[in-house]
Amino acid sequence: MKGIPVETKNKKLDDLFLAVYFNDLKKVIEFKNQFPELYAKKNKYRIDENTTLDLTNLTYFNQIIWFDEDWTDNIKPLVEKYRQRTEKMLNFWNAELSPQEINRKIEYNSYCDLFYCDDPNDPDNNERILLDTITYFIKRGFREVDLRLYNRVECFDFAEVENLLKQGAKTNIHFYEDDDSSTFSRISSEVSFLATCQVVPEFKIFETKGYNQNFNIATMFANLLALAAHQEMYHLLNEYDKEK
Repeated sequence: MKGIPVETKNKKLDDLFLAVYFNDLKKVIEFKNQFPELYAKKNKYRIDENTTLDLTNLTYFNQIIWFDEDWTDNIKPLVEKYRQRTEKMLNFWNAELSPQEINRKIEYNSYCDLFYCDDPNDPDNNERILLDTITYFIKRGFREVDLRLYNRVECFDFAEVENLLKQGAKTNIHFYEDDDSSTFSRISSEVSFLATCQVVPEFKIFETKGYNQNFNIATMFANLLALAAHQEMYHLLNEYDKEK
């Protein structure tokens, strides 16, 4: 591979991205055998100038998405197909990777520039929800713990979200008079949009066109990442709602 220009190498790795993205185990194995040096760089795949990705994470995003139980009946044949494909990819990674690599926790907010997620390290984000400040809402009688919950959900700070839920933060408080500004509605509506309008259509098109199409890899990654993040947050919020 030493004689191949860097740009060509990066472009070739796009083939591996697509194979992992669509859980195409046969193609992943073919790539591994044909380009072992490139395959070894799968944990440093470059999305853009500032963002790298471990391609195995795409499989874990797929696991979160397709193993969800809330799919409607009309989409279940596609869901079942990609559950099976994802399961095969997971088994492949389990045979290849160490337990530490397999059990790592994905920090979704490290990709906050790529999807609807506030930067948890930005001080301004700590004091705002929706269009106003937390102080603004407290003066209008809202509890700080409920406001902080919305704020941390927006940052996909899972640890602090769970901490606030344990303190009794409520997910169903609407902060404006619109019945659509609660923490839970924010996440559930985005799950629906991302699944219906972004991710599922991508996989449906792949079913008919396969690799014979022009892919926007950065957008594909952002959508898959976003749906996985929102689904994980949805289930965390829902878990505590059920316990109340």
